[in-house]
Amino acid sequence: MSVCRVWRTAMYPRFYQSALLRINNCDIPPSRKTPTKHKIPFADSPFLQNYQSSVRELVVCIDMSVLISRQGMSQMSIDLTLGSVQRIIFDFIPNVDDLPEPARSNLVDNSLISEAVPQNLRAVAERILAIAPNARNIAFHRTMPFRASLTFSSMDFYMTKCLGVLLPQQVDGLYSLGMPVVSSVLEALAPRALRTMIVRHTASKEHELELAIRNHKTLERLHTSGSRDLQISDLIVDSSSADGTRVFPQLRHLVIEHNSEMRPQSKQPRINPFPRLETLTCRGVFPFSSPLIFADGHLRLRHIDIELDLELLESWHHAHVLDKHAFAGLSFLNLGWTRSSHRHYSLACAQQLTRTAVELSASTCVLHLFNRMGVDLSTTLQEIEFPQFLQHLETKDIMLDVDQLVGLLSRLPRLRSAVVGFQCSLECSEHGEVPEQEIKATQERLRGTSTASVRELTVNAHGYRHFGKAAENAVLLADMLPSVRRMGIYSTSRSLTSELSIIDSIRKRPVYMDNEQLGLVKFSIICSWTNEPLQRGWPFKQ
Repeated sequence: MSVCRVWRTAMYPRFYQSALLRINNCDIPPSRKTPTKHKIPFADSPFLQNYQSSVRELVVCIDMSVLISRQGMSQMSIDLTLGSVQRIIFDFIPNVDDLPEPARSNLVDNSLISEAVPQNLRAVAERILAIAPNARNIAFHRTMPFRASLTFSSMDFYMTKCLGVLLPQQVDGLYSLGMPVVSSVLEALAPRALRTMIVRHTASKEHELELAIRNHKTLERLHTSGSRDLQISDLIVDSSSADGTRVFPQLRHLVIEHNSEMRPQSKQPRINPFPRLETLTCRGVFPFSSPLIFADGHLRLRHIDIELDLELLESWHHAHVLDKHAFAGLSFLNLGWTRSSHRHYSLACAQQLTRTAVELSASTCVLHLFNRMGVDLSTTLQEIEFPQFLQHLETKDIMLDVDQLVGLLSRLPRLRSAVVGFQCSLECSEHGEVPEQEIKATQERLRGTSTASVRELTVNAHGYRHFGKAAENAVLLADMLPSVRRMGIYSTSRSLTSELSIIDSIRKRPVYMDNEQLGLVKFSIICSWTNEPLQRGWPFKQ
């Protein structure tokens, strides 16, 4: 027992680096996935005092319904100080059922809301910032319920207006999920102070652009999204500079979401606006057509995840941006195709995009290959030379048969995991069962030929009419690849338990009984709706 006690004492500071404070004992609904694992509750104050020096993060859960009460924060009295906390997360939880009946009926006087909400937020700010006086990163998180009443909408309006009171003077990181940047935030934050700015899922972008521009000299990480109020290209336009371009000299990580803005030539950079960029992600239209974005990126960029269109693909090839082995230090690559450019997508485009992605860097470790329209790229994959350091490959939109897949995986000596599209060329019964003579013929042809090192393999089974056929092919593939220890199957079915039973029955077929390695494979069904696996443990008993 003493050994266990010593071990726990030594390991607690590693596990418990976050504390959870629920204002007025706020109940967290099951629908909200607020992580509470390894968080020390404030109710356990003796435990918290013992390990307060290890706490780096404070999560404050606030029931929005208490914000309209004049006595909402009266019971909040905390003497503990956590000087090691660097990050505070304010999680506003809209518990509709906890609203008083008049509020649920939209009968609360608006003057009460306009007075109580700012007052209670100031009380929260005063106490929380006293608990964590050295916090430098502040996060706001709020998700409005589908059945939000007018009371909630009014509360949200006044609460958002006062967000600035929750920001300490020394803040250098702002994270906002569902909470827009407002004027009070601009007023609370000094110019050239932010190093991190992550704003997601907000309807209003009125002040977001201004905040990014104010801090363009110090920002190291920027996560934003395009909208009618925010044109991403405006970030780099500076009419007062000689070259008309605003430079973000420290920016290393840039993420752009949901961008539908076209690329106006008048807003393209004349010099590289992101000279230190290391990771680049863009969902939707990539707003910069100028190859200057990648002027210094051939040596510095490590992560590229963007969607292209025909215009960019052709112009960047012409400018030699996408030449073979053009990026020396690239480790992650995903080149997609924008949804707005479907009509221009053809076999030639798909082949060019695939070849470009595979050959762009010899150092790529993670590679996602894209095939929006499902054209046949099996021959293209056989002709391309893959990066020798590749550890993860995703080709779930490119359908390959068992011979092609075993051949491809055997060409990748360092591959550890893959997500692949798999189609069966074998004859199957109406319910997907493969005759034993077909399996034996495949075993005689392919068993012992694989030199693949892949340990985790996931197959896309969406194209199969019956799950039994997908399961037959997954087991057959695991039989051909002795290195595989985990096999996942994507499925749209909701009866995952029964599908695992199908896999168990297939593994018991006499044609597989001589393969002891197959009994060590852990199979799982991955639900496409949630992307969560249901697993069958191993070793499997035949």
